[in-house]
Amino acid sequence: MKIYSPFHKLIIILSYCSLIIGQDTETAFVKYYKSNRDFIADVPMFATDRRGQSHLEVTFNEKKHPVLKRWLNERHELIKEEMFVYNEEKALKKRLYLNRNRRTEKIIHYGEQEPWSVEFRKYSIPESDIVSYLGQQTEFILNGTDKISQINFRNINYIEYGTIHLSYNHLGFLQEEEWRTLPNEKSIRKFVYNFDIMNNVHQIWEFGQSGNEVSHVALSMAPEDKLYTTPPPRTGNELDEVDIIIKELKSKRVITSMPAIIPKTEWDRLKLTNNEVMDIVFVGIKNNRIRFSLPQSKEVLSMSLDRISLVTNTFGELIYPSVATP
Repeated sequence: MKIYSPFHKLIIILSYCSLIIGQDTETAFVKYYKSNRDFIADVPMFATDRRGQSHLEVTFNEKKHPVLKRWLNERHELIKEEMFVYNEEKALKKRLYLNRNRRTEKIIHYGEQEPWSVEFRKYSIPESDIVSYLGQQTEFILNGTDKISQINFRNINYIEYGTIHLSYNHLGFLQEEEWRTLPNEKSIRKFVYNFDIMNNVHQIWEFGQSGNEVSHVALSMAPEDKLYTTPPPRTGNELDEVDIIIKELKSKRVITSMPAIIPKTEWDRLKLTNNEVMDIVFVGIKNNRIRFSLPQSKEVLSMSLDRISLVTNTFGELIYPSVATP
């Protein structure tokens, strides 16, 4: 019997994400696009025009939200895929990026309540720095494997404020985990793991910002009837201790009455009806379409208003729907 730490458990759960996605999502219709630019502007192509041409195949749900994007070459062979996962309110929760072999390259989790980001901020950011992390992203890098090699944390401006590097030994066990703040690359926390397979002992050393040892714990495998609160047989891929850890993280959240500081964004911000956010340069509204450019591009695109939830400027002020449509 093998023991997994909470870190290994998260890795296992993430590796199964691509198998779980789409099981309860109904496909409403499919559209084809010449490029991602045409997808953003919603300029589809005829299905008959795909012959001998690379293109995008996008599957939508009944809410007209994309659930699967597939990049195909001129022979209709898969280049890469992107999957969209929505929560109960139909807002975007996760995006999975898969390679041509349908192995997960990375996963982006949206929202300030993602457990890894909660724990990182709690440890690295002083309580006196009251900053809003609404709309933040947590990016898990897997590089087509079943193990996470890096976790990146981004704020609302897509600026990375922290990262966690994970390394493994030749047996695939987690060996080291290092937390760094960005952009200064300062190491603030480090864990060293040792798995003694013969004696079923798991040791963890924790080191602080100055490199000093903070704690050392040795865990031996408990008898099966003592380890779990749920008696055998147990189904699914969730251990009992995961719920305990999540409850502990939530109970230690710091709640303050001080107003949060919402940072200024570099670009105007467009939010789609599926809660996906895009950086844009707002141009105007005409004929029930919003006209805009993408950052670093002078080409003006347009998008139908029924795909858009809101548009804000760089100071967070509402442009749409408060602006009257001609």
